[in-house]
Order: sequence, then C-alpha cells, then structure tokens
Amino acid sequence: FHRNSRNFTLSDEGLLFLERVEPILHDLAQAELEAGGREAPLRGHLRATMSPWILSRFVMPHLPAFRQAHPDLTIEFLTVDRFVPLVEEGQDCAVRVGTLSDSSLIARKLGDNHRIICAAPAFLEQHGAPETLADLGQALWVSLPWQMHLDLRGSNKRMAIRRNLAVSNSDMLTEAAVQGLGLAVKSKLAVAQELERGDLVEVMPGTLTPSEAPIWFLCPPEGRNSRKTMAFRDLVISAFSAV
Repeated sequence: FHRNSRNFTLSDEGLLFLERVEPILHDLAQAELEAGGREAPLRGHLRATMSPWILSRFVMPHLPAFRQAHPDLTIEFLTVDRFVPLVEEGQDCAVRVGTLSDSSLIARKLGDNHRIICAAPAFLEQHGAPETLADLGQALWVSLPWQMHLDLRGSNKRMAIRRNLAVSNSDMLTEAAVQGLGLAVKSKLAVAQELERGDLVEVMPGTLTPSEAPIWFLCPPEGRNSRKTMAFRDLVISAFSAV
C-alpha cells in the first residue's frame, strides 16, 4: 500500500496482487459451494473485447436478460477494431473476426462471415459504379486507419486505395459509407441491415481475398474453468445462433 496521514491506496504491486488473487478466491468459494451441492451466483468483473459493430448489433440486445440473470456480475467492454492480446491487456475473452493464427487461446466458431466492398447508391450514381480493378484504384474510399490496400482475388497483388476519409472505428466506417463518402470494405454481417434496406449495395462481388472472415469467441485456457467467462460465451453463442 501507499500510506499517508489521511488514507492509503494500493500500489502497482498491490493492484497486480489483487487482480491475481481475486479469481483464486472466487474459485475457492465456488468449490466449497459445489462440494455442498450449491452453486453461487456469478460475481466479480468480466472484461471482454470486440469490434463496436459486434457489441452494438449482436451482443447488446441480449445484455438486459443477461444482467437480470446475473445482477452481481459487472462487465467492461473494450470495443476496438484492432487485435487485442488478451492476457497482456487483462481481457477475459474476445469476439474476433477473421482467420485465426495459431495460439494457445481456446476458440469457438460463432458463424460464417465475408468481407465485401460496398457503397451507398447515391455515391455510385454520382461517381459511377466501378467495374474493373482500375476503377477501384481510382475510386474514393473511406476506411479504418490501417486499411490502405486491397488484396485482390486472382491477381496475387495488393492495390493501394485512394483514401478520401479515415475513421477510427467500424461503426463510423459504416455511417460514412451510408452517407455516400466513398467505397468501404466491411464485414457482410456488420452491414446486413444496410444491405437489406438498400442503404448500401455490394460492389464487384468476389474481388477481395481472402473474403472469408468468420466470427470467433476466444478465451485463454484458464477461461474454460471460469463460470463468468463461460456464461458470457453462451450469451454470445445465442446472439450469433441465427447467423
């Protein structure tokens, strides 16, 4: 602890110690209850990371019932589109998009998904619908900061895009595309509603490689023994059950 005449606070070492021992104490209490034929309500704090569109469109609608079932469990979401190393950043689990690299994480596939190029009909009317790879290279694009190239199917090359606007998260990328600010590369599941309403249309299907971008639930190996992590996994599975 850091102490003074008025109060005391946890030091960095104390915070690390607390973070490590809390799950151990929780598991010990749960083991005692199970030995007595009872099961404790879920308690503690769950940290989960995922893209903004996954939280807003799939997970959030299921949260009211989950919170009602587990009122003593608090949840913290890290909603970013970047790759988040779970252990290093203190996350209990993740919902991730794309092909997985080899790792020690436990993975559960939630559903199939594809990457597409899309745009607003108004943008295509004003600038013309691209029909060739050369057209794509000359078109205006909106993108996330790291989306600067297209990997093209059948051509074995990357093509730089002419970026008109960069935004920091996937929900804003969808909104920028809907507003007619440029072509965008999106997960098809992320814009399913916009495609159905006609706010966005797919452009040059089959152009991107790899187009496959499945959805996964991931947790460290110790997560499969965590009741709170497995309960949240079941929520996410239910959220993607219709995909």
